Amino acid sequence: MMSNFETKLNQNNPPDIGRIIDESFSIFKKTVWISGVCVFLWCLFIVPITFIVIFKSLDISSLDEFVKISPTLGENMDYMLINAAVGIPMAGLTAIITAGFYKINHLAKQDKEFGLNNLFDYFKSPYLMNLFICGFLTALYSDILGLGLIYLNIPIGATIIQAFISFLFILSIPLIIFENQTALQAMSNSSKLAMKHPFTIILCLVFGIIIAMLGIFALCIGIFFTIGYIYAMNYTLYSHIIPIETPNENKHSDDFGQE
Repeated sequence: MMSNFETKLNQNNPPDIGRIIDESFSIFKKTVWISGVCVFLWCLFIVPITFIVIFKSLDISSLDEFVKISPTLGENMDYMLINAAVGIPMAGLTAIITAGFYKINHLAKQDKEFGLNNLFDYFKSPYLMNLFICGFLTALYSDILGLGLIYLNIPIGATIIQAFISFLFILSIPLIIFENQTALQAMSNSSKLAMKHPFTIILCLVFGIIIAMLGIFALCIGIFFTIGYIYAMNYTLYSHIIPIETPNENKHSDDFGQE
């Protein structure tokens, strides 16, 4: 498996951005509604938990009080530490959900049936722990470095380093589920791929974010549906950098819940 991956890693064919965009839109047309519902449901789960923990920890009694003090929270180290304490394990859970989005897009590309249940497939797969560790470590590295720079009063440096870490590990999740790699292997190889194709990855991500943000103009609620384009773009970007072996993936797909 790894020798085959090394061959893919060392290939010199640069991804075609035009083809990536065209294919990502084609996939997005098939997944837009189910992805939108998935994003909405995940937000319903993660947002209340985050607010409850922050409110309890900072002794905030109402949303109005939170709004009033929110302009100063960026300088409140207690808030940032609490936010990190909540965000790091949540990032682990989000990585598992993100893998579900990758599967939904993969099935859509193959013209196979997919549904809301596929979002949770990786909670019952052998990839569960590696996905959680990957998300956990990515958030941990990002928060430790970011909080350190904020403590040193270099907030712009914190923003840059956190964005750079996200860039380096952008392909970690698909490497785990499509190449059967461990969390550390996937993070290492994602960094290599990111440095090998920096401009392609950055341009595709920026384009994906712009399209996703267009949902704000559809009564704001539209963003729940347009944000799914980012997942379609990430999947397509990955599949053009590292070709996905369909027979092998089908085998893994059939094994969900059986191991």
